[in-house]
Amino acid sequence: MAMDNHEAGGERGGLGSATRTTLLFLAVGFGLLIVGWIVQPRFQSRQVTAGMQEELFEKLTDVAQAGSLEIVSYNEELAELSPFKVVKTGGVWVLPAHDNYPADAREHLAAAATELIDMKALDAVSDSPADHETFGVIEPDPQKIEAGMTGVGKLVEIRDEGGATLARLIVGKEDRQPAGAAGGTRMLRFVRKAGQDRVYRVEIDTSKFTTRFDDWIEKDLLKLSPWDVQDVMLDDYALAAVQSEGRLMVEQQRKSRIKLAYNDQDAEWSLTSLAVYDPENPSADPEMVTLADDEELDAAKLNDLRNALGDLKIIDVARKPAGLTADLEAEASFLDDDEAVSSMQQRGFLPLASGQILSTDGETVVGMKDGVEYVLRFGAGTTVRQDSEVASDEGQPTEVPGRYLLVMARFNESLLEKPVLDPVPGDDATEEVAPEATEPEATEPEATEPEATEPEATEPEATSAARAAGPFRLVAQNEGDALVASDDAEEAPPSPPPSAGEALKAADEAEAKAQAAREERRRVERENRRRQEEYDEKVDTAKKRVRELNGRFAAWFYIVSDEEYAKIHLSQDDVVRTADEAGAADGAGGLGGLPNSPGFSLPPTGP
Repeated sequence: MAMDNHEAGGERGGLGSATRTTLLFLAVGFGLLIVGWIVQPRFQSRQVTAGMQEELFEKLTDVAQAGSLEIVSYNEELAELSPFKVVKTGGVWVLPAHDNYPADAREHLAAAATELIDMKALDAVSDSPADHETFGVIEPDPQKIEAGMTGVGKLVEIRDEGGATLARLIVGKEDRQPAGAAGGTRMLRFVRKAGQDRVYRVEIDTSKFTTRFDDWIEKDLLKLSPWDVQDVMLDDYALAAVQSEGRLMVEQQRKSRIKLAYNDQDAEWSLTSLAVYDPENPSADPEMVTLADDEELDAAKLNDLRNALGDLKIIDVARKPAGLTADLEAEASFLDDDEAVSSMQQRGFLPLASGQILSTDGETVVGMKDGVEYVLRFGAGTTVRQDSEVASDEGQPTEVPGRYLLVMARFNESLLEKPVLDPVPGDDATEEVAPEATEPEATEPEATEPEATEPEATEPEATSAARAAGPFRLVAQNEGDALVASDDAEEAPPSPPPSAGEALKAADEAEAKAQAAREERRRVERENRRRQEEYDEKVDTAKKRVRELNGRFAAWFYIVSDEEYAKIHLSQDDVVRTADEAGAADGAGGLGGLPNSPGFSLPPTGP
C-alpha cells in the first residue's frame, strides 16, 4: 500500500513538471508574438500637416521632361544590386546594359513617370533614420550596402536630358491594411525621398517600374503576319570541325532541304520539294523524295512555326562586329580582323572568303506575300541570366538556355505574282475594216463593158479615181454608173452603185469601227499600264521594307530561348509523319530508312 501511494505521488509530481514545461513554452511564444507585433511596420496615426499634402516631386510635371530612368533593385539572398537604365540619346531611347539596343520606351517610361507625377503622401509614418530598415527604405547604394543587410528598398530615379534630377524615390515594403479599412484595395507602400529621413505612405503601382528586358523592347522582332507566310525553306545542316591532312577544316554536314508552301485560303501546307543528302557521298546530288502513301506533313508543327515567326521573342542581344553588310555578307577586310572573326565563331557563325556566312545549326528561310524573304541563321547555344523579376521561387536568378540568331531580309521577286498584260491591238485601226470596204473593187469596169460609148469612155477614169479615193468616195459617181462583180456581164448584171445615203452610212459605220478599235487599244494600254504600275509599286514597297528591316537587324546578334528555337528550327523528322501518327503530339514520323547527313569540305578557316 505504501508503494502504491509513492507511485501515485510520483505520477502527480511528473504531471506537474510537464505542465510547467508546457506553460513555459506558451509564455515564450506569446512573448515572441508581442515582440513581433511591436517591431512590425505599421501606420501610426498622426495629424497630417498641410505640407504633407504637397507633391513629392514638384520638378517633375511632364513625361516629356524625362531623359533617363534608372531602377536599382537589391537581392538580399545574393547581397547584390541589379541596376537597370534606359537613356534617351540623340532622340532615341536605348538600353546601355544591352549595348545600347533600341528601347520601345515611350509607353513604359510614361507609365513609370506618371506614377511619380503629382504623387502625394497619404501619411508620414516616421522621421527617424533608425526606422528605415523597418520600413524597407534603405537606399540601395553600393558604397553603403553590406552583406546580410536587410530592409533595402528599390531606387527609382528620373533625370532630364541635361542630367538634372527630377525625381529620386526609394520604394520600401508594402503596407497591407486590414480588410474593410480605408483604402484596403489600394497598393500602398512605404517610401522616402532619397536624401531625406521622413518615411511616407503612398499609393503606388510598383509594376510600372519593370526591369525586364523584353518589357522595354519592340516585341515584334520580324514584324510579319503569320497569315502572310507564303512559303518556307528548312535548310537542315550543321558545321563540324574536322582534321584533314594535319589541318583543321570546317565541314558542312547537310541533312535535308525542305521547301513548303502555305495556302492561307485553305489553311493548308503542301510539300514543294524534299531533298535528302547522302552522308556517304557528299559530292552526289541529293535524292529528291516524295511523300509515301502513308506519310503526311505535320501541319500542327508547321502552324506552330508560322505563329512563332509572327511573335518571335528574344531574351537578349549582343552587338555584331563591324564589317558585316546589312545583307549579312562579310566585307573583304572582315576576315583580316581576327577579333571580329573570333566574335562570330564564338557565337556559331562562320564567315567565308566569298562573303557568305554559314551557321552551326542551319537556316530557316521564310517567304512572304509582299516579296520580302526572311533568312534566319541559327548559331551556338548560350544562357541568359534573368533578373530578379523573373527569378525562381527561391529568389535566385535563373539561367535560361538560348540560341544565337542572325536575321536578315531580302527581296525575292518570285514571291510576287507578275502582272498578265493583254495584247495591244494594231496601231492602224482602219486596217481591220479595209478588206470589207474595198470588196466592190473585185472587178474592173473595163472588163465588163469593152465597147463603151464615148461618154462611157470617161467613166472608168471617174470610177478609178473614186476607187483610189476609197469606197467611201462613191457618192461622187452618177446614178447610172455601175461596177460589175463578174467577168460575165450577161450572167451577173452590173450592180447599181450605192446611193449617196448608203455610202455615207457605210462611211459612218467604218469610222465607228475604227473609233471602237482605237478606244479598245487605249483601254488595253490603260489596263496594262495599271497592272504594271501596281506590280512596280509592290516591288518598290518590298525593297523599301527590306531596307527598313535590315536597318534594325544589321547590327545585332539576337538570342532566343530554346523553346522558341525548337519551334522555328524544324528537321525532316519534325515535318513528316506517318498517317498512323497523325494524332500523336510529337508527330515524329520521318522518312525512315532514307539517307540522312552528307558533308562537304569548306575552305580552311585557319592555319
